[in-house]
Amino acid sequence: MKRLEIHPVNPQIRLMKQVVSVFESGGIVIYPTDSGYSMGCYVHDKKAIHRLYHLKRFIKIKVMALMFHEFSSITEFAIVENAVYRYINNRLPGPYTFILRANKQGKKLLDVNREEIGVRMPQHVFFETLHTIDTTPILNTAARMNADDFYIDPDDIKEAFGNQVDLLVDMGPVPHNPTTVVSLVSGEPELIRQGAGTF
Repeated sequence: MKRLEIHPVNPQIRLMKQVVSVFESGGIVIYPTDSGYSMGCYVHDKKAIHRLYHLKRFIKIKVMALMFHEFSSITEFAIVENAVYRYINNRLPGPYTFILRANKQGKKLLDVNREEIGVRMPQHVFFETLHTIDTTPILNTAARMNADDFYIDPDDIKEAFGNQVDLLVDMGPVPHNPTTVVSLVSGEPELIRQGAGTF
């Protein structure tokens, strides 16, 4: 696993471009978010997606969500009706994961048959900087191998994952602060997990 130490307040653009290069080449990257360290790949790369599924085979695929840079991109993958739009629009970006109904495109790209899809817009300097370079959606999941594992320190992450992941973006210790998960599959908000966001 390659490791890049990136400034936690002012990420260096030249290093962030290296991160993008790994994503573009089909790599799996571990990176910081507003809820802790996560891992993911670009959503248009089927081989990378299945590598990620294989890595997380002990944890249900349903714990994965798509990371977006802007609200309008969500409609490429999920059904967003007016009531749903009104509910989530002023909560993103932020510490939320919303479960929406997947559309045909979303199911095809993620190679899944399930009816729902998780969406996120994290509020973190890593993503703010990344999206000035590239805005490709990321299939995201927590950087853990088992349901009870949560890694705060990059050294622990490197030891846990070894060479199973292509790149670790080291921005120092990042607290584990889970998102609030809200299902809008029925059109009405249903709290699935209380986390950092208010419900």
